[in-house]
Amino acid sequence: MKKTIIALTLSLVCTLLIGNPAISFANNFSNTIDNGKIDNGRMLIPLRAVSERFNSEVTWNQAKKSIMIIRGKRELLLRVNSRTALLNNAAFSLDVPAKIDNGTTYVPARVFAEAFGGTALWSEQERKATITIGLQQVLIYAEPQKPWRISQERINVLNEKINEATDLSSYSQIRAHFRPYFTDSFINKIIHSNGIKNNAILTRKADIAYSSTTAARMHQSAYFENGPINLELVDRYVFYKFVDNQWKVDDVNVGRQIIEP
Repeated sequence: MKKTIIALTLSLVCTLLIGNPAISFANNFSNTIDNGKIDNGRMLIPLRAVSERFNSEVTWNQAKKSIMIIRGKRELLLRVNSRTALLNNAAFSLDVPAKIDNGTTYVPARVFAEAFGGTALWSEQERKATITIGLQQVLIYAEPQKPWRISQERINVLNEKINEATDLSSYSQIRAHFRPYFTDSFINKIIHSNGIKNNAILTRKADIAYSSTTAARMHQSAYFENGPINLELVDRYVFYKFVDNQWKVDDVNVGRQIIEP
């Protein structure tokens, strides 16, 4: 009799485990992923890897550059570089579209979590997103930050973009053009003033002074001829900020002074 009861109990437990897809310890995957990305303040997750850890069916359509994720009764359809997605054929908007990086499709963590009835929590200290759906939980860590000092190559690129921002009239897509190099607040500033006020084309770089691991500044100066005998001194102060895992220009202040003989 005891053997019969034990056998029936084990049979019932096995049935519950197999029949309930929300129980995560039966999953063959680790619940930790370490190649998330930070893009414009959003945590992006590798879509296929995360989907599979939540026992979802993933289908890629090469012709349409779209990806379908099915979990239970919910179907999420995303297209690369499109700000419109479909959840059970109902359209909704994305702040950041799905994108491909080195063959991997990335989407915002919150979009995936909320589409399947879950939550996404972000830890700035750990640079980690925690997605919870039912009883399952997956941890996605952002890729390690790059060395925090600005490379000379990056300084040169940012300096070129500062010089370009003297006059914005030739740019039809100002935000798209400068977003990889300037912070959003600085882009707003130059759009409002139609360029960097009092700016000059300066090519000589100076030493970078760091006030923290995420803030730095540089002072540039140069003399220009102003009339037959006068000179004009241009002082440019550049403020950098480490955001989105890279250094960007956060502000530029330019002063001019006429030097008389």
